[in-house]
Parts: sequence; C-alpha cells; structure tokens
Amino acid sequence: MNRKAVIVLIIIAFLIYYPVICGLKDAFIDDNGRFTPKYILDIMSRPNIINAIKFSFEQALLSSLLATVIGSIASLGLLVLGFRGAKTLRSLSIVPFMAPPMVVVVGFTSLFGERGWITSIFPQLRFLGEGFWGIIAAHVFYNIPLSLNFTYSSLVSIPREIIDSISLYSSGKIKFIFRKIIIPYILPALLSSFTLTFIYCFTSFAIPLSIGGVRYSTLEVYIYYYYKLMMMPHKAAAIAFIQYLILLLVVFLFTFFHGRTYAPPIGYTHYKLSVPKSFRVFLYVFTILVFLYLFVPLLSIIYTALYNPYTGKIGLHGFYRILSLRYDPGLGTELAVVYFNTLYYVLMTAFLSIILCSIIVYFGSGVIDAVYVSLLAISPLTLSLGLLRAYSYYLPPPILIILAHTYAAIPLVTRVLRIGFERIGRIYVDAARVLGEKGFTLYTRVIYPLMKPSYLVALSLALVVSLGEFGATFFLSTNKTITLAVAIYVYRGVRDWQASGAAATLLLLLTSFILLSLSRKMERWL
Repeated sequence: MNRKAVIVLIIIAFLIYYPVICGLKDAFIDDNGRFTPKYILDIMSRPNIINAIKFSFEQALLSSLLATVIGSIASLGLLVLGFRGAKTLRSLSIVPFMAPPMVVVVGFTSLFGERGWITSIFPQLRFLGEGFWGIIAAHVFYNIPLSLNFTYSSLVSIPREIIDSISLYSSGKIKFIFRKIIIPYILPALLSSFTLTFIYCFTSFAIPLSIGGVRYSTLEVYIYYYYKLMMMPHKAAAIAFIQYLILLLVVFLFTFFHGRTYAPPIGYTHYKLSVPKSFRVFLYVFTILVFLYLFVPLLSIIYTALYNPYTGKIGLHGFYRILSLRYDPGLGTELAVVYFNTLYYVLMTAFLSIILCSIIVYFGSGVIDAVYVSLLAISPLTLSLGLLRAYSYYLPPPILIILAHTYAAIPLVTRVLRIGFERIGRIYVDAARVLGEKGFTLYTRVIYPLMKPSYLVALSLALVVSLGEFGATFFLSTNKTITLAVAIYVYRGVRDWQASGAAATLLLLLTSFILLSLSRKMERWL
C-alpha cells in the first residue's frame, strides 16, 4: 500500500470511524469511565430488543427476497421484450430508488392507508399501508430498482455470441439456456442485490417509524427511542453496537458476492432473447404491473396534497401552507428557515462530498473498496449517535447534520467517480505525466475534464441524497434546523395530511427533476 493510500485511510478513519467509536464506546464505558458489560447484558435480556432483532431479520429477509425475485424478473422482461421505451423505463427506475423515505411513506399511506384512495374502494388492501406488511410493501418498492439494475447489468454482460451459439445448438430450448448460461451469469448479481437490500432494510428507520409503529420497530428505531425519548445513551449505544456486529457479517457476504458480479462493458448492446409466446405474454403483464407498483405510489402523493379528509373537499390549502414563509406553529419555526436549511445542507453536502470523494478516488485507489464496504456497516443513526458524542460540544447541530449528509452521500459519489476515473484512457494520463503534469495540476487539467460527466452525475446524486435524508437529520435536528423531509414527518404528526402531501410533492419534484435531467447519463452507473 502506497503512502497516499495510507493518508486516505487516516482521513477516513478520523472523519468517520472516530465519531463512530466515540458513539459505540458508551456501550462498554460507564459514566465514571470504567469498563462494564452491563449495558450489553441488560439490552440482550430485554424481550422488546430480542423481538426487535427478530423482526429486523424477518422483515429484511422477506423484503430482500421479494425485491430480488420481482426485480430480476422485471429486468428479464425489459431485456427479452425489448419494446420501445424499455431503456427509458430502466433509467426512470432510479426515481423510486432514490425517492426520499418520507415521500415513500406519504405515497403508500395515500394509497393503502386509512384514508387511501385504493382502500376506499378495496378496504381489504389496507394491510399494505400499515404494520408488518406495510413495511414489507414499502421496502420492496424501494429495492425492486436495485435488483432490476443489478440483474440487468449482468444480463447484458453476457456476450451475444454465446447466446446465439447456445440458442442454435440447443434448438431454442429456453430452459437449457437459462440453466447453462443465464442463471450462472446473473446469480452473483442476485446474491449481491439480495445482501445489499438486506442491509438497507435491516437499518431502515423512516418507514418502520412511520408505518410500523412501536410494535414493528427495527433496531434502528430503538436506537432513537433509547437515546432521544428515554434518555439512555449507554443502552442506545449498546443497541447500535449489536446492530453493527450483525451488519459486519452481512457486509462481508455482500463483498464476497459483489466481487463476482459481472459488469456490462462500455458501449454494450441490448439484445432480444427468443422465448415462447406464453412466457413473453407473462413478462409483458409482469413488467407492466411492476412499473405501476413503482410509480403509482409516487403519483398518488398529489391526491394527499389536494384532498382534505376532514371536509371531503379538494383544495390547495396544503400548498398555500408550505409555500408561505411565515411562522408555522406545527413546525415551531418559520418555513423560510426550513427552505434555507434544506438548501444550505444540500449545497454544503455536495461541495464536501465531491471534494472528499475526489481525494479518495485519486489518491486512494487501492483502498476504495474498503472505504465503500466499511460505510455499509454504519447505519445513519449509529453515525448520528457518534457525531453527537464526539462533536456536539464543539460543533453546532447544522454542521453535524451536514457531516451526516456527507457521509450518507460518500458511497454513491465514490462509486460514480471511481467508475469515471477507471474509464479514462491511461494513455492520456501517462502522456500528461511525460509532459511534466503531476499532482493537482494533472487532476485539474487532464483528469477532471475527462471526468466531467462523472462529476455531473456524482453531484446530482449528492444533491438528491441530501434532499431526502431523514434518519440522521431527524435524530440531530432541532426546531431551527429541520429540513423539508423532516417537515413532512412533523406535519403527519399533527395530522395535517394536506401539508404533508404538499411538502412530499415538492420534495419529489425537486429530486425527480435532478434525476430525470440526467437519467440517461446515470444508466451506466446503475
């Protein structure tokens, strides 16, 4: 390992792992500074925590299985059918995947909640908007695009010549083609997307908090309960430590599978696979239903924003309320402050994440995988707990929130910049070095111009991550530091459904505009 990579590791250790260690050490150190295992033992003896561990596993396992199966079949549908607009649909799938958690909550409750427009017609479907199955439905919605894109990338990485040869010599036997070619190629992608989905669902916060209630709380939700509501920081740290150990094991599995996932080459071509007519009809129907499931909840948010359940009338009260810059008693602050906070955090997150990830990619190419994977084991609330314990005496809440947003954006931004960096022809870099360019000037005059598309996508993803980040913001925020995402939750708490729907609509429009403006450019990073 070269000296530059060591420097990058030191920077990452100081910026990320120092606060995490500060937060987790409270699980073993009492108020007098003495080591004690009593907090871990106490937490592990509590039935509610044992049930939370079981529930976290159950919902993550079931959500991951359903999302992986549905997403992989849908990806096969896009490839096999090859209809006009298939590429566009795949590109658009990033919108539900990157949708802010509270937007998804509003979307599902507007469909399947107590006052949902679907449950008003089919009340039997209300179970999809609350409790256990409501959490599963929302998690599956979130992670279908992940499985779809992982599997699709593996499918199109299969050389066309192999498909044609096997099809010719097997007389078009689709079962043989699947068993000998397609399944071996996509199996690593399926396992990789499954484990990554499991991590996301296991550490879910906004959806169990809003849809599940106390009975269906994950470990992430209990970290919040014990620290913020019960004022027990040591026991909150103990829960975070237990969750961290579990995640380390799952992250190891993800690393193992992801390293064997095939990636499509640059300039890959899509192809149609010949399948029986009955199977083609099934794929048509299945793919249409999947994309309806992905986009109808988002579109139904407008229904919540316009319909007043108390009067039964359609109106713009919700939009009037959130677009006013005056003091809002429900939020406890001026709406102008909410918009300023949101914009300020977004811009600072984009700036810091781009700078930090550029350093990681350029100087730490040998440790990028370690950085990316290590961040997956740190949940948003574990990081927030650490930031509070490490820096709350020195840094104000807005800075802590910006740091939390930046850490949340690092994995995506690093991935995009890394791919862009690896796709630069080495001949250009070597030629520039021969001509005397090196260090900072080499990066700004040669590498950066060649990576402009990568930086544009990375910047957009950083903006979207910060716009929708809820868990860490909610954990760290005060009345004067809340964002638009937190405002949605607060409006739901005071039962102002129209205001929550209007705020969710506005946030969805902002994130969708950013993502859709670059949807085709993002395709190669999905």
